[in-house]
Amino acid sequence: MIRKSIVLILVFAMILFKAQTKKINILIMIDEKPCLIANNMLISSQSIDLIDVDYIVGTINLSDDNYDKLINNKSSSFNIGFEAILPKFTFAQKYLISIPKEFLNQKYIIINIFNINNKIYKKNIQN
Repeated sequence: MIRKSIVLILVFAMILFKAQTKKINILIMIDEKPCLIANNMLISSQSIDLIDVDYIVGTINLSDDNYDKLINNKSSSFNIGFEAILPKFTFAQKYLISIPKEFLNQKYIIINIFNINNKIYKKNIQN
């Protein structure tokens, strides 16, 4: 009987936690490869402070309150900042990307980042 009660409490807690988070489907591609680890990811805009978010490949998890702040703020765009460790670089690379707010209403967002340190992309930028 006690085991059933514990299991029910855990299931209820998981359902409650899931209901309090909003997932945004977003995939970050760096040099045509998915970014597997994005550390210190923060979202901000002109009218809201920094919001710390969790990035799991393909998804950003936000609390309902923070999602409402993003949707209801007066700014037309928001910024995503994060650090990524790339295979050819010794240190983490920092990125800051500005995204229009209406993208939050899309089912899926794909962000393509091309490093001009890479010879292939450097040629394309110069042309």
